[in-house]
Formats: sequence, structure tokens, C-alpha cells
Amino acid sequence: ELARSMGAAGLRTVVIGKNHFGWNRTSGKPVAHEFEDLQIYDGLGNGFKNGSEFDDYDQWFQQQMPGQDPLASGGLDWNSWRGAAYEYPEWLHPTAWTGRSTRRTLLALGKSASPFFLKVSFHRPHSPYDPPARLLNSTSSPGRPPAQAVDGWDERFRKCSAQGSMDAWCGEVDPKSLALARRAYLASVSFVDEEIGSILRLMTNLGMLANTFVLFTSDHGDMQMDHFLWRKSYPYEGSSHIPLLVRWPEKLGDQFLDRGSIVSAVTELRDLYPTFLEIVGFWNTSQEAELDGRPLTWLLRRAGGKPWRQWVDLEHNICYNETNHWNALTDGTMKFIFHACSGEEQLFDLSLDPSESQDLSKSFERSQQVEKWRQRMVSQFEAEGRGPTWVQHGALRKRCRSCLYSPHFPGRTADCHKSVAAAQIQV
Repeated sequence: ELARSMGAAGLRTVVIGKNHFGWNRTSGKPVAHEFEDLQIYDGLGNGFKNGSEFDDYDQWFQQQMPGQDPLASGGLDWNSWRGAAYEYPEWLHPTAWTGRSTRRTLLALGKSASPFFLKVSFHRPHSPYDPPARLLNSTSSPGRPPAQAVDGWDERFRKCSAQGSMDAWCGEVDPKSLALARRAYLASVSFVDEEIGSILRLMTNLGMLANTFVLFTSDHGDMQMDHFLWRKSYPYEGSSHIPLLVRWPEKLGDQFLDRGSIVSAVTELRDLYPTFLEIVGFWNTSQEAELDGRPLTWLLRRAGGKPWRQWVDLEHNICYNETNHWNALTDGTMKFIFHACSGEEQLFDLSLDPSESQDLSKSFERSQQVEKWRQRMVSQFEAEGRGPTWVQHGALRKRCRSCLYSPHFPGRTADCHKSVAAAQIQV
């Protein structure tokens, strides 16, 4: 819908980098989802024509390095937690390719003088953590050690069945491997920073930046062994708390906050589509009932902004195993988590404990807060009509099997949140 809406507004729609809309192996082209121009590196498959996806970057790499494995660096794979220096000259790296493709596209857009919607999606710092040696060698380990609970709530993940495997999602690792992994992740972030800086400089030189709305964010973080966890899909800060930076055109300066302002309101990726709709003049009040998100521009205006949400809901279906199956609510200060299979609850005070080192859900002093957040989740599930698999008689229900709630999720499973009989529900 995003690309379709931007196209309807008269913008040329372009996506470069990671998209994950799928690849048509018969046509050898990406699934467009109504983007007009696509240059894709999804970070899937084996990098060869016989893989599950042989995307634009993979094809280009094989033209430059026939028969070579683009994943040769350190024996890493798409979900490795380990780090290693990139095996090849850095101009071959997917991060460099994405930045270079973007600059080439901007030059063409500048010549056409057409308004555009450009999505640039760097695959890294998603694993594999394979930055150029230049950056890896100049990057120190983070000064802060991985977050660890003071009350032991995360001990269950210290030693787990996946511990030590190439793509482990949990488990403590030795100090040397940990330091390399964290350095490689930071160096991968630095590499992306360099490319983004180069893109912004070109936009300035082309006279584009002063008239372009720029938004920087991510789809998820990385636990980096915080609480003995790796990778993504968790309710904890390392995975779920992502950056959001916005730069608006000069002509909006009188309407918006001063540059460099920090807004503490809780936001989510669902707000991006409404934001771009309002920028192109397509947002209207009827969409407030249709979409969960709201335009971020409401938060940026000096005056006249509309009321914003008090908290946001988060959730994830089963991934890795049943322990990673949860719902959560947060207002940016407090976070309440309901673990679907075990029924366990957690409460964290992020204002005092941003690393989530102490679970307050069992504290008598916090019992009223736990009840308040629990009832907020119950009320949401009831309002959404999720059915007895999720909530019944005003109480959250345990559920151990996979159940995708959204009716728009690709490949949706059976309507499990309504079809499961009460007798089958775990109490």
C-alpha cells in the first residue's frame, strides 16, 4: 500500500537493498509490490543461481567474482552470532553496493527533477557480522558489558540447547568470541553510517536535501548477548528498541520543532505509512479507524498537534522455541511482558533500569502496576475480538501453539484465535 499511495501522489517509487517481498525465480525479478524501480539485496539464499534467491546483488557479485562464495567470510551465515572481517575488497560488500546503487539512483533522479519516494535498506548490521577489516581493526569492544539480570531471571538462557552453535539464539559464549562479535557488529554499524553520510552529502550537492523529508529507522535491534540472548524477536530493549531520526525540509522549519529536538513519545513502525501519507497530503481522519499508526508529523509540529498514544503493543509468534512467544505493552517508561506459553509475566521500570536487570512483576510494591498493565492487555485483546485462545473471562490465556493474529500477514495460518475450543486451552 505504501508504494501504491506514493505513486498515486505522483512520486517515483524506488527501493534499494533489503526488501523481503520475495523473489520470482522464474522471471529472475523481485516481487515489486508496486515499486517502480527495484535493486534488491535481501541477504537470503546461498549467493548462487541455484539458491532460494538470486537477487540483484548476488547476480552483480557473480559478475565481479565468478564462482566465488559471497558468504566466505569466516564461515558465517545469515544468522551467525560470530564476527569476522570481510573476505573480499570492501567495494564488493553489500553495504558498499547498497550505498553506491543509491548514489547512482539519486544522480538519475536529480537529472529528471521528478519527485520521488526512495527506500534505502541496508542489510547489515544484521548478521553475518562481516565488516571490512579497516573498520573492524579500528573498533574497540563496547565499554558496557552485556546486560545481565541482578535477580537471575535470565539464567534460563545462559546455558541452552542452542548454545555454541553457529546460529545460536541464546547461550553464554567465551570472552574472546564475544568481544569479536560485538566489535564486528559495531564496525558494521559504522560502515552503514559512512554510506549514509555519503548519500546525504550527495543530496546536499544536488540541492535535494533542503527539499526532502528523510527518515532513518530499523526493523529490529540485536541482543548481542544481553541476557544471554542473540539476534532478534525478543521483547527486551536490545531487540525491540530501535532508532528513529527525522530530518524535514527547510520550508517546514517554522511549523516544526527546532532541529535536534528529542521527542519522548512512544512510536512504532506502524507510524511510518501514516507519516508519509500526511506528507503527500493523503492522510484523512477516516484512516484513524482503519490504521493503528499515526503520522509522526503530529509530534513534530510546534502547535496544534493531535493527542498521541499513551502506550504501544508489541508481540511475536513462536520463533526459535516456545520461550520466545510473547505479547508486551510499553509506554517507554514501563514495560509489561506476557509470555504466551508459560503464562509468566514480567515488569520492567525502564526509567530506572534501562537494561532490564530486575523483573518487578513479583514485587508487592509493584502489584498494582502489574494489574494495571495486565488489564490494559486484556482490554486490547477483547476489543480486537481475538477470542478465547487469547483472553477469556477477563483473564489472559496461556497458548503454546503458533497463532498469527493479523488477517493481513502473508501465509496466514488457520483462524486459531477463534477456532480453538475452550476445552483445548491451557489454564
